[in-house]
Amino acid sequence: MLRSTYTCILLSISLLLSTLVSGQQASQFSQFQLNQLYFNPAAAGADGVSRIQLIHRQQYAGYQGTFDEGGAPSTQFFSASVPLKNLGVGLTVYNDKIGALTNQSIHLAAAYRLTLGEGTLALGASAGLYRMALNYNLLRPNEPGDPLISTGVIAEAHPDINLGIRYETTGYYVGLSVNHLLSSQYQLGSELATNPLIPTYYLNGGVNLEIGYLFEVQPFLLAKYDLSSLSVEGGASVTYNQRFWAGASFRQEDAIIAMGGVNLLADQSMRLSAAYDVVSFGTTAKSPSSYEILLSYRLPAPKMGKKTIVRTPRFRF
Repeated sequence: MLRSTYTCILLSISLLLSTLVSGQQASQFSQFQLNQLYFNPAAAGADGVSRIQLIHRQQYAGYQGTFDEGGAPSTQFFSASVPLKNLGVGLTVYNDKIGALTNQSIHLAAAYRLTLGEGTLALGASAGLYRMALNYNLLRPNEPGDPLISTGVIAEAHPDINLGIRYETTGYYVGLSVNHLLSSQYQLGSELATNPLIPTYYLNGGVNLEIGYLFEVQPFLLAKYDLSSLSVEGGASVTYNQRFWAGASFRQEDAIIAMGGVNLLADQSMRLSAAYDVVSFGTTAKSPSSYEILLSYRLPAPKMGKKTIVRTPRFRF
């Protein structure tokens, strides 16, 4: 009887983990057009700009778990990117928590950039470690105190590799990438669980349209595919005087999003922006809103021989 109960509990936990992993491995960011290094290593050094950036996202704010407080996804992402001649290098640090499950990673990215036609083609790759941790103390087994069920936090870390390609001009950009190529398996204390780090494919693009002297319009689009489901989101933003911007977007079967920001300091090197999601689908299981805040700082590009070409700042990256 005990073995049967134990098996049922492990199968339930495995099913729970598989659902959490497949649903939240690829965190969603409403300001993805400003955060492209998250899903495409070829964005390292894009636009010839050195930039450090931090983003915090609270999804389904106010969600109440069945047993404990919290449970809704909370994500933090740090990135740094530097152009060096024909090479772009980057660093990303990622932390995501949903209920009892925590996902963390650190990657080094490099992109080789070459002139092609009127723009630049970048071929990128990143490598690092991806860690999953499960806090069994936050789970509720049918038989509390069963010695066969793990307690505390059990974590595993495995190598992780991402690849990407990106083409950009002063008027538009398009990128294609795949993350988690190694499809690492995580047991997290259960011999019956084989939670895979599922490869996720991204296709994104954007256009910059100058409207008169002071206004620019930037449509943007992102499609995400994880071999079982396809998610599409997109919208547009309007920039005034290269300093203030506002926009709106729509995420398939999830939310309508309002966003905006401002470039600060005399040289407009600091960017502060935010997004607010109004959840429009699945509201019986989700809280009605999500939000995220982004802060970044643009550093002067390092001088390597010839003078660096500085392009007009765009809000697409």
